[in-house]
Amino acid sequence: MKLSIIKKMMAGALAVSMVMAPVMSVGAASTGNDTKSATEEVIVSGTSGEVKTIAEVPSTSSVGGVKTTVAGVYLATGVNGSIVTTSVAAITEGYGLTGSEKPYAKFSNLDAKKSPLAKAAIDLAASSQGATVGPMINIELGKMSGGKYSLLPSDGSAIRISLGIPKSFAQSGKTYAVVCVRAGGAVSILQDVDTNPDTVTFDTTGGAGAYAIIKY
Repeated sequence: MKLSIIKKMMAGALAVSMVMAPVMSVGAASTGNDTKSATEEVIVSGTSGEVKTIAEVPSTSSVGGVKTTVAGVYLATGVNGSIVTTSVAAITEGYGLTGSEKPYAKFSNLDAKKSPLAKAAIDLAASSQGATVGPMINIELGKMSGGKYSLLPSDGSAIRISLGIPKSFAQSGKTYAVVCVRAGGAVSILQDVDTNPDTVTFDTTGGAGAYAIIKY
């Protein structure tokens, strides 16, 4: 399905540091062909912005009983689960990964106070659709190679993601979509490609972005 794109640019450059609100620095240890998240102290913020927990970094996630295909860091507590559904084989082929390179994803809550330009771009895109903004998260789609992490290019093949819609934002009869804001100010509205009322599933590409579920 072709993505619906809104071609709007924010005034001035929207640097990656402004789009993304880092909540952790994740190391990885490689054992054979398996890449595992390091255990470290991680601060997970709730809606109040206060520390909720310090725990081991979760390396997997599920939505409605479906498990993610890609290892990574899954800390987006604002949604009811977050997963990559595109197979590792398809991502590997689509992005030309070779040797020990493996897809690796990072999901975390977006702090609007630390990412005001991303929040402003999300609000603008939602307003253009007469939509209400829901959970906002950071998504990075990258790769691990020899214990080193790097982002996949943003002009690669489609990668499908599914997010569980939290009960607090669920509403029957509404249409759901996802706003994506990239570094540089590019804003896209990604349509829901499934009919499950409990999830929003969309196609995106590699790299980093600020994402938000919207309803209208």
